[in-house]
Amino acid sequence: MGQFSKGIQNFLAQVGADENRSVSKVPKSDSCAKVGEVVFFRYKLGTGKGSRSFRIVLMTEPITRDAKTGNKLLTGFKVPEDGEYTPDSLETLYNNKELPEPEFRTYIMSNIFGSLYKVVKLDSKDQE
Repeated sequence: MGQFSKGIQNFLAQVGADENRSVSKVPKSDSCAKVGEVVFFRYKLGTGKGSRSFRIVLMTEPITRDAKTGNKLLTGFKVPEDGEYTPDSLETLYNNKELPEPEFRTYIMSNIFGSLYKVVKLDSKDQE
């Protein structure tokens, strides 16, 4: 694909995800990913040049609508790009509730710039 930032490319390589086989573009809806799956996207942080940066998120809830604002929200844990992770270790951290609370985030869907991507977990036979 070659369209991802260096940080995203490094993260994908670290978790053993091939850009062309292990990443799929998903809709910006509640069917984008299941709880415990990893998604990434470019997020608008503010205004001006350089205000959009990639975020890697381990999903904790499907996309929901905020009752007060009407915004669609994506909720999960921000995964540091430079951590030493494997898909199994991320799943274990999630299942054991060992993810750091300060990294819990809620993202407004309308601030996601461009496409939303999911890291697809491959069967061991697909990785050969």
